[in-house]
Amino acid sequence: MNAHASVIDGVKVSLLDPEREARLRAALPAGVRLYTGDDLDYPSLIKDGSDALLGVFDAIAPAASAALAALDRDETVEYEAILDRTLPLARKLFEPPTYHYKTGLVFLAWLAGHQDAFVMVGGAQSARSVLHLTDVFRLADQAGLLPDPDLAVRRMRSFLTTTGVL
Repeated sequence: MNAHASVIDGVKVSLLDPEREARLRAALPAGVRLYTGDDLDYPSLIKDGSDALLGVFDAIAPAASAALAALDRDETVEYEAILDRTLPLARKLFEPPTYHYKTGLVFLAWLAGHQDAFVMVGGAQSARSVLHLTDVFRLADQAGLLPDPDLAVRRMRSFLTTTGVL
């Protein structure tokens, strides 16, 4: 990497170990960026200098945008307050088996009105339990990430009715 730093934009890692990531970032050649994929510790990693390529940004885009704007203004307290509200949702979305995080992202997109149905290729919408998706709804609401709360509640009721909960 040192020999070719001029043609390397950066490296992406998902270490899930903030201290180890910080050491790796510090060891990179000048001008080579570290793109974090750590969907569980991103607020501190971004604040400390990692760039981000995060799956969770799909779910938290409005909050991430506001937080990054605050960070650009050196308003770290506001930055942390915004992103810290998103961490419980991120941790729920990416809990094991992590591969099924996409189910939660699609569920949130449907609740937000970005798609007409909560359906995924190969029936992947069933990869997470009703309880898991109920927690996703609750945590997204607590983080202020549902752009139309009335629509989200209507769709959540419909989902719970369809699954036999209501």
